[in-house]
Amino acid sequence: MLNIKLVLVESKYQINLGYIARTAKNFGLSKLYLLNPKCNFNGSNAIKYSKHARELLQNAVVIKNLSNITKNNLIIGTTGIWTKTSSAFFNINDPDMAYKKIKKSSQKNICLLIGRDNTGLTKEELMLCDLTIFIPANKKYPVLNISHALAIILYQLTKEDFKKNYNFNNLYANMNQIKNSVNLFKEFIKSSQHIRNKKAISMIFEHVLKRANPTSNELKALNILFHKNNKN
Repeated sequence: MLNIKLVLVESKYQINLGYIARTAKNFGLSKLYLLNPKCNFNGSNAIKYSKHARELLQNAVVIKNLSNITKNNLIIGTTGIWTKTSSAFFNINDPDMAYKKIKKSSQKNICLLIGRDNTGLTKEELMLCDLTIFIPANKKYPVLNISHALAIILYQLTKEDFKKNYNFNNLYANMNQIKNSVNLFKEFIKSSQHIRNKKAISMIFEHVLKRANPTSNELKALNILFHKNNKN
């Protein structure tokens, strides 16, 4: 797993801090670093919108500069205006590109910088970053709210770790289950006088099932039908 230090630069609005704390906890972060916050990070609105992540605000670490927090870390900047990175020679990445680069890197200690609510990170701050993440969006309005952008970025950076906790694949039928349904289907059509090329029809049915990627429960429902008619 990546070790992600989330640094919020000169946060201005409590509501965004609340949403950011909630998002950070959603994706497994346990600490926030606040660089010269411009609002009361333990204010009523911040706490209100953090929901069950208020401890991240209550235990947030306030820092005065980036020098110590970024030391020995891969520094990742964020921006809603990708041309800002011209000073850093356009070291710009969408979240997927950034994840692939980080995955290849031996450095797993990440310092993720989220810029100011209204102006983001400065060009000078982006020049300090090893790479910068930009989220492609509607060109007419490409700048996301920082809490929304954070959710997308953290999802991309942590999805390989957290999806292991959810056994979605177990919901879907395996090849043995599909073969069993195909065999039942063969028996089902065996007595039909209207189907001449039963082998071809069975093959088509098998191909459709494989492409459909059915769940186990869906196959069980089909099998009940085949069983019932086979008995008849």
